[in-house]
Amino acid sequence: MFPLKIFKFNQQESQTFNKYFAEKNGEFYFEGMWFRNQRPENKNQSGYIDKTTQRRRYIHFYNTYTNKNENFSLKNAYMIVSNTMPKEENERYLKRILDALKENQFKKINHRLWQKENLQIIIDIYENHPMNELCKASFPSNYNSIDIIALTEGYDYQEHYLRMWNHSTKLFRIPEKRENPKYIHDINEIKKFLPAQVEMGCGPSIAAGIDPLYEMHETYRVQNHISKKFYFADDDDLMENLIKDPLSAYIKFSQTPKKCLQAKHTEAYNTFNKLYKNGLFVGTVYNNNFDRLVKRFDIPEIILRTYNIKTYIQKINFDQKAKSLICIGTHADRRQVQKQAREAGLQIIYIDPEGFYNDDGFISYPIEGPKNNDIILKMTFEEAMEKFAKELL
Repeated sequence: MFPLKIFKFNQQESQTFNKYFAEKNGEFYFEGMWFRNQRPENKNQSGYIDKTTQRRRYIHFYNTYTNKNENFSLKNAYMIVSNTMPKEENERYLKRILDALKENQFKKINHRLWQKENLQIIIDIYENHPMNELCKASFPSNYNSIDIIALTEGYDYQEHYLRMWNHSTKLFRIPEKRENPKYIHDINEIKKFLPAQVEMGCGPSIAAGIDPLYEMHETYRVQNHISKKFYFADDDDLMENLIKDPLSAYIKFSQTPKKCLQAKHTEAYNTFNKLYKNGLFVGTVYNNNFDRLVKRFDIPEIILRTYNIKTYIQKINFDQKAKSLICIGTHADRRQVQKQAREAGLQIIYIDPEGFYNDDGFISYPIEGPKNNDIILKMTFEEAMEKFAKELL
């Protein structure tokens, strides 16, 4: 099964991969990590009621892509889903996994390992998960844990496995409280806060054909974007579906990196580049996206969505010329860029429509934690760049 060809590069895509995506050994590493626990602080999303409701579900994937014979190919895949929940729920969950393994004719190698072609499935069951001590976690007596790991045959995954658990001890995030920001409607009100440094969220990339980040929450069964509810227990069919149809699953998992590679600059991105080259935007762009669209202008960029515990919350060195931090399409300050900008005395300005369209029309999605002195320009990236070009270029 591996390496799995995802699509054939054209010349430009091949060059883009080699110059902007490939890292050591000419490989591109695409990673995601989510921690979902039932806690009093997140009861609306998690369903927490009391000490008897302490479900825990962690998801981590780390996939390696290569340019193999001018093909974008998935060389190695690793994913774990770790569930800690009431035993009767885990029993139903395990039965679905074992039924899927049987249905798709995986061969049982030993008590914890199943294999088909060069895809392996590992199942570990714990009365008390060995990482609970590291996490300082305890659970009700009727709880147990099941780790399901899917990986390329023989892949050395221990470093990634331990990294996930180390991250889990540091990264519980309580949503910020929203205060009373000031709304403006005129680009000219921003002039006095220029030049600005920029933090980008997924908003600018959607028009370039890249799925919003919340789509990955559905792909990996993390959290429902509309209801915000976490996927636990009977709602968790991620590994079951992978086992039933690995080819379809890995092609689906590869859609985000594929779309990032194939994305082209929109007119709004081209305007952003002109504004940067004209000194209205300065310094490093801090980006929550994976698409390298900013980097392809040879503008300095740091991608925030990395999973190294030492740099997860980076120390930001703001450009000395910057008077503000403009946050474009960022819903929440997950990596504390905005917090650090406030501490540095910069004005925080959001450019965001505070919502999105689906089949039901416009869905309100307010910025999570703007503060009293922050400014919101309620526009899309495209609308704002058009007005910037008209007024400032």
